[in-house]
Amino acid sequence: SELHKRSVAGKFDTGRDLWRFPTAKLEGQTLGIMGFGNIGRELAKLGSAFGMKIKVYARDHHRARIEAEGYHFAPTIVEAAKAADVLSVHTGLGPLDPKTKTYANAHIIGAAALKVMNKGATLINFDRGECVDAKALQAAMLKGQIAHAAIDADVFVTAKKISGPMLPYLPLAKAFPGRILLLPHAAADTDHPSRVAAAKQAVGQIIDCIKHRRVTNLKGDLPPGYEVTPRIGV
Repeated sequence: SELHKRSVAGKFDTGRDLWRFPTAKLEGQTLGIMGFGNIGRELAKLGSAFGMKIKVYARDHHRARIEAEGYHFAPTIVEAAKAADVLSVHTGLGPLDPKTKTYANAHIIGAAALKVMNKGATLINFDRGECVDAKALQAAMLKGQIAHAAIDADVFVTAKKISGPMLPYLPLAKAFPGRILLLPHAAADTDHPSRVAAAKQAVGQIIDCIKHRRVTNLKGDLPPGYEVTPRIGV
């Protein structure tokens, strides 16, 4: 956007000014992906199309598919992050622990994962804000371990306060201007047809359960007389 503004204003000369705005090739860089659901798989395809090396952390039953598609299966989060130039989170929050009131995947990206990435790496979290430890991210950006970050998380504003999973990241925008992009969970606000499709999918799964005794995305024990369909998502 800055180059556009300067070009339109007649204040940019390619020969004199372009060196001030360096770019980098995606080809040859390593992309670590957390989760191999629908979004994780699509991102792996995009990264691969640009010549990136793909490492994927997911549950073990995804391993055969990940390797069959030509990607490296990482058995742990740290292994997926190790030597990665870009790390992107697509695991969801996971189940809520009723005792601790925390989600299983809260802060899965913390100091242990960030410190093994390549120096000057990029972190992308367009999943859930809680998946990344904001304090660990701040420390990594302060050291230059993480050069840039992009976070897409809910933020809620009332007359009295600002709240939501975006809250811990707001101080980083002031501390690292130009190095962090914060979006108000805009990536989740996809076009209307996709929302309709999701609603139809949910209704279809309910009908499938009632009429045909088939359960999708089973949680807990399977009732007698029911069968499980292939799991959808990560």
